[in-house]
Formats: sequence, structure tokens, C-alpha cells
Amino acid sequence: MPWARTSQFGSSFLTGSGRAFCSGVDLTAAEEVFKGDVKDVETDPVAQMELCKKPIIGAINGFAVTAGFEIALACDILIAAKGAKFMDTHSRFGIFPSWGLSQKLSRIIGANRAREASLTATPISAEQAERWGLVNHVVEEGEVLRKAQEVAEAIMKNNQDLVLRYKAIVNDGLKLDLGHALSFRKGSYLFSALSLASYDKRWSISFLRFRLLL
Repeated sequence: MPWARTSQFGSSFLTGSGRAFCSGVDLTAAEEVFKGDVKDVETDPVAQMELCKKPIIGAINGFAVTAGFEIALACDILIAAKGAKFMDTHSRFGIFPSWGLSQKLSRIIGANRAREASLTATPISAEQAERWGLVNHVVEEGEVLRKAQEVAEAIMKNNQDLVLRYKAIVNDGLKLDLGHALSFRKGSYLFSALSLASYDKRWSISFLRFRLLL
């Protein structure tokens, strides 16, 4: 099962407690749980991940299967070990994904690839996932957490108010078509300017001047 912790670098790490990231759940036994897609937000791990304002870095150290795959898709950045694999077995058990895998995966790797992965229940290797844009980095086994910390440190060097807002803009914009997403982005410029003002007034003034020139 995955476990999470908040790092001193302003990001949250999510990784597995054993040799697998998350091998999912017993879908046959859990069929009633998944019917109707009705969940308690307070106890739903993916819903809570989506509400998390900080960047979530998933450290995939083994198999991420079905529900585990869905949890991985809820991360903002994915680091995978060379032996890691992603696998959707919903079609094998006749149960629909409960956490949005059917929509999220196609938006990341493309509809044709997502259809093949889900309809055949074929594993996606870490290397293939990186080529398809599902995984950010593939590293040697044992180096996953080190790489995750390295990414977290890079994030921490930036303005943290804007980091949180930037994550929200990207994630919320993915739920919209391009036209509405661009309009949504424009409404965030004022917040960005105010955030930059608290970070450095000179940068705030330059930012506003730049916007006026456009």
C-alpha cells in the first residue's frame, strides 16, 4: 500500500511501503464499493490528493496496478524505478474505474494508447511510460526517493505562493477546453502580481509592465 509524507521542501511524497507501489484491491470482493462511483470525500484518498494544494510527487518503486494506477495518476509528478510497471485490469474484472482513470490516462498518453492499455490489461513499463509522457523520470531501483527529493528541492527554490497557484491553474485548466482554460488563466494574473509583490516588489512592477506591453 502507498504511504505519504510531507517533505521539508514544500512537497508531498507518495510511495509504496514494500516492493510494489500499490497492487490495487481485490476487485471481485470490492465490486459493490465501486458501483455508482459514490465516495466519501473525507476518506477517499484520490479526492484528498486532488484537494491537496502542494505538489505531490509519486515515487513508483514497483507495480502500480488498477487502483494503484489511479492513485499514481492523481500525483503531479511521477518518478519511477526501472522495474516499475503500470497496469489497468478493470476490464479483466468487469468493473469501471472509480477514480477517473478512463479519462485521465487518455489525456496524458493519447486515446489510442490508453484504449489499448486498458482494453488489453497490458502492463506499461517505466521506460514506455516515460516515452509516452506518463512518467517524468526513470531511475535505478533504490534511487527513486533521492530523485523525488531532488525535484522537491528544485520546486522549493521558487516562490511558494506562486507554486501552489501554478499547480492549481494547470490542474484546473485540464478540466476545461482550451478556450475556457485560457480565460481562466487570465483571471489568475492579478493573483500572480500580488504574490510576486510579497516575494519581491521589483519583480511585481516588472511583471505588470510586461503585461501592459502585451
